[in-house]
Amino acid sequence: MERLIEAVSYEEDIIQLRLTNVPKHPIVIAKIFTILSECDVNIDMISQVMIEDAMQIEITLDESYQKNLNNAIIRLKEEVKQLEIATNRKYFKIAVGGKMVEFTPGAAAKVFTILGKNNIHFYQVTTSKRTISFIVDKKDKNLAIDKLNESFDLKL
Repeated sequence: MERLIEAVSYEEDIIQLRLTNVPKHPIVIAKIFTILSECDVNIDMISQVMIEDAMQIEITLDESYQKNLNNAIIRLKEEVKQLEIATNRKYFKIAVGGKMVEFTPGAAAKVFTILGKNNIHFYQVTTSKRTISFIVDKKDKNLAIDKLNESFDLKL
């Protein structure tokens, strides 16, 4: 029988960029991502939440892009005036995955139950067919990795 989760990986040095009060118009969203691209900011995770008349977009990226991100933030503030922009370095990214994630209802529930039972809060979440990625507080790094590896019977 194949394992649901075959691997747990992580990235320590990430920045979370949170954009709030983003207008709900595709051309504005395109402009935001164009500015990030033009400033050579390589994006990892993207998630968005619709909030009544606007949206919130959360992005993660490697800390090595900090200088580029600073330039992008200046441009974003100039070109999309109503944006509220915040960065955060207190998180740690974890990704769990395996071929069976695609075919197993409740895969995310199993992962989040492990985190919940160990009082590990998770924040931004993105998924693909075979991967569930999320960020947790840096202080929970070792506990999260240990509990996920232990629960899915993965060797450290």
